[in-house]
Amino acid sequence: MGKGGNLLRIGNRFAIFAVEHIETRTMLDHKLTIFYYTAKYQNTTRAAEALRLTQPAVSKSIKELETELGITLFNRERGRLALTAAGEYLLAKSEDLREAERKITFGLQQLKDTFSGTIYVGASTTLAQYILPALLAQFRRKYPKININLISGNTAQIEQTLLACDIQVAFIEGTPSQPDIHYIPFIEDEIVLVTRSGNPCPESLPKEALPRLDFALREKGSGTYNVIQRQLAQAGISIDELRRQIVIGSSEGIKQYLKYSDCHALISVFAIRNELAAGTLKIVDIEGLEITRTLYAIHRQGQPDPYAEMLLRFCEANKNKIG
Repeated sequence: MGKGGNLLRIGNRFAIFAVEHIETRTMLDHKLTIFYYTAKYQNTTRAAEALRLTQPAVSKSIKELETELGITLFNRERGRLALTAAGEYLLAKSEDLREAERKITFGLQQLKDTFSGTIYVGASTTLAQYILPALLAQFRRKYPKININLISGNTAQIEQTLLACDIQVAFIEGTPSQPDIHYIPFIEDEIVLVTRSGNPCPESLPKEALPRLDFALREKGSGTYNVIQRQLAQAGISIDELRRQIVIGSSEGIKQYLKYSDCHALISVFAIRNELAAGTLKIVDIEGLEITRTLYAIHRQGQPDPYAEMLLRFCEANKNKIG
């Protein structure tokens, strides 16, 4: 049997193993699981850390799998790993098997009405800090055996992490831009002009006054930055006209900076609810300009992961309870 036949045979054997061991914690063959993590990280040390194994054990397993298949899965040069064509093929098939495993497990748990497992969720900064925590806490109360692994970053980073299959669902601030991602409108947000309460500035300003203010801005690539850039341009103002006093990579950092300066910032209204209530920050109305945006839930094109779909439905049903 040739190399392709070996791969087909091993794939079939893994599928049979999955069915026969349906009640085990992981249905995938141990060697394939080790291969998957090594291929994703392209580093045996990181794979070992993720799997809680020793690095020699990971290397040994990879060599045994290559021997069993009769084909090289990794090129090894100067201590670095790179997938061969066969490795790329097996990684793609491993992704398919992992998704099939989750669907089978979810289906069985549906029959028992008892759900357990892990959902890997991504979120851009504003959502991760100010919107999702309350929803995820409510979700966990309803499904206490489901674990949630939440990572945050700017919109571009989260989209790439989703496309790399490292997360199953995400919530972002940006606008639809990736053809391989399905975007679902989730919640409406408003970005407002904010400064510290003690700043002796007017309660409202014409939009033409914005270039005369000092600003703390989010970094390029963040969903907030992109929305501000686009909607200012529609109002006839280039974001490059704003006087940037500082660039900070999170709304939380910007809020702290504002407390100690007379700088201004354009921030999601969700991010400043506590500060408005405490009287530490205030909103300055912009005459003739309103910056609004839609926040999106996203997953890769096609049918979403069943656990992720359950989370999406829960968040949609409970989003009006935020705050």
